[in-house]
Amino acid sequence: MRFQNSAFIFVLIFSLFLMGCWSDETPSNKNTESNSSTTNESAAANSNINTTDPLATESNSAPKEMKEAITLKPVIDAYCAAINKGDNTALKNIYSLASWKALSADARAEGQNSVAKYLADSEPIGNKCQVVNERVAGNVAEALVITQTYPNGVPLKFVNEGGGWKMTNQSSDFDAVRKNSK
Repeated sequence: MRFQNSAFIFVLIFSLFLMGCWSDETPSNKNTESNSSTTNESAAANSNINTTDPLATESNSAPKEMKEAITLKPVIDAYCAAINKGDNTALKNIYSLASWKALSADARAEGQNSVAKYLADSEPIGNKCQVVNERVAGNVAEALVITQTYPNGVPLKFVNEGGGWKMTNQSSDFDAVRKNSK
């Protein structure tokens, strides 16, 4: 008899516990009225927590000082025009050889015959196309490219190939994400 009472109490407590675990109700804060100052302080402290993309890098914020890029501006102007017109030939002359091969392979893998169409579909330029804050070091350069897709800009790498500046499909933002994911 004693064992049956213990078993019954155990089953009853376990059932109550399980009912609480699978409830469809969302928990509510019953102390919101009485602890409004504490809640406000907690909210202020939590507002400093970055709730955006954990893979985002600091360069995703708009640069404080934007200096027009002189050396790389013609490359980006030609790039934006080629994307908006869908001109594959012009785009091939803008990209470095290695980047063009990689982008062509990516486009074919997605079932696209045109790299320009592939890029226009995946990352539209829109009516905003600007390059700022260039840094040139020998045959390599980096600049912040601002488009409709990237209103805060994305840093892209450029190489001097065949006597002229060519765009690459590389970015220090992408490199940082790859490095952090290893």
